[in-house]
Amino acid sequence: MNNEPNSLIDQANFSLDTAKADLDLHEAELEAAQSRYNDAKSRYDDAMQRFLEADLLRVCRWNQMYHKFVQWKEDHNGDTIVQTTKNSSDDVKKLAKWVQNQRVFYKYYINGDTKHIKQHRITALDNLGFVWNVFEHQWNANFEELKQYYAEKKTFEVPKRQNSKLATFVLTMRNAMKKRNEGIVVQKDVTLTEERIDKLNSINFHWGLKRPPRKQKVPAINMLTDYDQQYQLLASFKEEYGHLKVSKMLQEWVKGESEPSNKEYKRLPAFVAAIKKEHDAYREGKPSILNEERVEQLTALGIKWKKPLNEPRKNTRSKEEDPNRETRKRRKTDDEAGDSAYEATAVNI
Repeated sequence: MNNEPNSLIDQANFSLDTAKADLDLHEAELEAAQSRYNDAKSRYDDAMQRFLEADLLRVCRWNQMYHKFVQWKEDHNGDTIVQTTKNSSDDVKKLAKWVQNQRVFYKYYINGDTKHIKQHRITALDNLGFVWNVFEHQWNANFEELKQYYAEKKTFEVPKRQNSKLATFVLTMRNAMKKRNEGIVVQKDVTLTEERIDKLNSINFHWGLKRPPRKQKVPAINMLTDYDQQYQLLASFKEEYGHLKVSKMLQEWVKGESEPSNKEYKRLPAFVAAIKKEHDAYREGKPSILNEERVEQLTALGIKWKKPLNEPRKNTRSKEEDPNRETRKRRKTDDEAGDSAYEATAVNI
């Protein structure tokens, strides 16, 4: 009985040694298999490369467009998108159409429909850095640009006037996340996949748009209920500042040139404008919150009312009130007589 534990330990050690020997053997076999695989892969790649070179020498339309695409890339700083404008030549438009078709055929290929494009042609285009998914390519380009911008500026708030494209990208990503959180399906080109979210999170992207807090609007004045309060406020302003130039003072306060002793003073320009409109209605006999007592009260405070249209404007006088009217009339007559005498003399000469 006392030897039983030792016997079990010996059996376990034997099993462990056997398993280790098998593991070492299989590791050696795996290394040999990996080496054979690498050799076969290298031979396959070499054979494929020779096949591609030979196949691309064949005379066919696909190869013709392929070589035009190669030339385009060389002439346009490595561009593989081939975008067109309304001024593009017919050859460029044909090339762009061919490029678009290859992208469509590639989608068919990965979904099992291989009759439109073959693997060796996909490989040939891959070797040129062909962009199979334009949206994904543009997203990655925008991401790298945003990453560089953050590294330099330490912020993700991109002014639209400074970089409209990047600012739009930031706003689009934030809106996409908002819709994602609300369960709204967004368009495919702005869908936030888990991979894209992880990439943006990796640079500590701020998903919430930072905006300066909006200034609170001054509450509207209800002339029916606020008149007495606003009148007392206006009288207090007059007593403190000695005048009723409330609009001028508001401009100073907005510019930061001074501060009002009472923040409610900022509502006075709206009140003064409102009571002047009410005075126009009162004078024309229309419904108004003003009455004779209030008009006298406001006039005594210093409010300047608009003059009626039939009342003479400043620096205007009636004919009867103008003391110099006769003098100007005689001067005009004398000038006309002088001109006539000059003309007569000129004719006689």
